[in-house]
Amino acid sequence: MASPDMSVVAPPRRFARSDTALVWLVPAALYYAFLLTAGSDGLFAPVPHGLTFNSMLLHLLAGRFNVDPAAIGDEGYLHGGLTYAYFGVFPALFRAPFFWLRDFAQIEFTRLACLVAVSLMALFKVLTARMIWREAGGRATPMLLLAMVALILLAGPQIQFLRPSIYQEVELWAGAFSSGFVYLLLRGLFCDEGISPRLLSWLALAAGLCLTTRVSNAAGLYSALGLVWLCVAWRSPRSLPALAMSAVIATAFLAITALVNVERWGNPLVFADFASQLTVPDYPTRLPIFEHYGLFNLGRVGFGLGYYFAPFWVLRDAVGHFFGAGFEGDFIGCCVELPASSFFVSDPLLLVLAAYGLVQTLRLEVEKRRTAIVAGFGLSVSAVMMLAAAGMTFRYRMEFYPLFELFAFLGFGALAARPTGRAPVFVMAGALVSIVAAHAMWLLYMLSPFGSPDRVMGPLGIVDFYRSLFH
Repeated sequence: MASPDMSVVAPPRRFARSDTALVWLVPAALYYAFLLTAGSDGLFAPVPHGLTFNSMLLHLLAGRFNVDPAAIGDEGYLHGGLTYAYFGVFPALFRAPFFWLRDFAQIEFTRLACLVAVSLMALFKVLTARMIWREAGGRATPMLLLAMVALILLAGPQIQFLRPSIYQEVELWAGAFSSGFVYLLLRGLFCDEGISPRLLSWLALAAGLCLTTRVSNAAGLYSALGLVWLCVAWRSPRSLPALAMSAVIATAFLAITALVNVERWGNPLVFADFASQLTVPDYPTRLPIFEHYGLFNLGRVGFGLGYYFAPFWVLRDAVGHFFGAGFEGDFIGCCVELPASSFFVSDPLLLVLAAYGLVQTLRLEVEKRRTAIVAGFGLSVSAVMMLAAAGMTFRYRMEFYPLFELFAFLGFGALAARPTGRAPVFVMAGALVSIVAAHAMWLLYMLSPFGSPDRVMGPLGIVDFYRSLFH
């Protein structure tokens, strides 16, 4: 079966329908603000450790890389007599425009930062859907585009992760840069410009900004960037001088990150010195596990697949122990956290579109197929890292979305090129299910305390535990 012809030009009136997709971003942002401020005193209400990035910026402006111990609290790392945070520096730089405000050091910007990051993430994804719809000709019913925009704005990571915290702020910024990266990548696949040296420079910028935010997310972006860069260089060796700029940009961000690591830990390759973490005495088995198995170990992948896709670990056996508790205690240094979730439950439509898109990728012309496959392989690095990580949390699910969304948008493009069929109805129904599921997961995430289930749940089963929280 031939691949859909993405070059067909649709009538101008079809293009106008895609422009309206951007209008929904404003009410969506207002809705995100509502979720982020639920149960609080407003957009600038305090959160635990919420002044960390204010302190980080103030110290950076003074040429120092430590933070105020009072701001970071028990999340700090004591190294060389000073207290440090392991977070990337971008969330601190985001606060730079507010530096001149009176009492800047005491103003909580975490909720505002989360709002800006998730809105930017949604914007890139809507732009991606709009661009693909237009390049595919928009021959399908407009219901398909409406369903895709609804899925983007009201489901997935745009909803599930709206729990204001400094941890989640970092994930949302990383998600925003990853979404920009996927948008640019798909632009290169769908538009006439192709994967040009100029576009590779923008990809390098997105990957570099992500590196200054969260390394594990950036690992996938850098891997995808490197593989796509090699494909372009292999196809056109004469373009190497033009490709140099993207390599320079990517290397510059690596150098910045290495400098931060040296100033914090004395080693450019160390991103967090866990031996100096203030909470080490509370978790006596953590360091031995790190030393013996490492922060990432493929032996954890089986448990990781269960955690993210089939969370039976949260159930208890006949004597009251969690399934997999022995493996967790012996092999995972950091805790696994609530809520228990599965991508099959929280993002069913996204997974179906991604599977369909992967099949359609195999039918693309050779160069596009090669680019999409190597990019997907690179983006999978972040997902594998989370499956093999020494700790597993709900927010780490963010690392999987760039891979899923790359192929989901390719699947959407194939559907958008079809003038008839039942796909739009199916996608609309799937979007509604995903929206309900995402809001349910947001509520559970808001209710779930951070920390090991053993500590936060006590002897209660999962149903009784959440029932007690609702009461």
